[in-house]
Amino acid sequence: MQTKKMKVLYSSKSRSGSYIGSSTYITTPKISMEGKWLDSLGFHIGDAIEVSYEENCIRISPVPQQPAMVCEAPPKYKTSKHKKEQ
Repeated sequence: MQTKKMKVLYSSKSRSGSYIGSSTYITTPKISMEGKWLDSLGFHIGDAIEVSYEENCIRISPVPQQPAMVCEAPPKYKTSKHKKEQ
């Protein structure tokens, strides 16, 4: 298993105050990853991922793709053999 050193960054959001011009900023931790190494590990643009976590540990895994649903053709209806005789 290889490792990469990264930093936990922050993201800030503005929360409006009770009067005009008043706003408060809230910061939250953010982890951002990018690079060709993700692609080589099986993480492709648009793929779904699953994030599992516990104290001091985060695990990111690709979600297995579900097979495309293929609809079966509806059963053919039997034509009636009863014809009016003339």
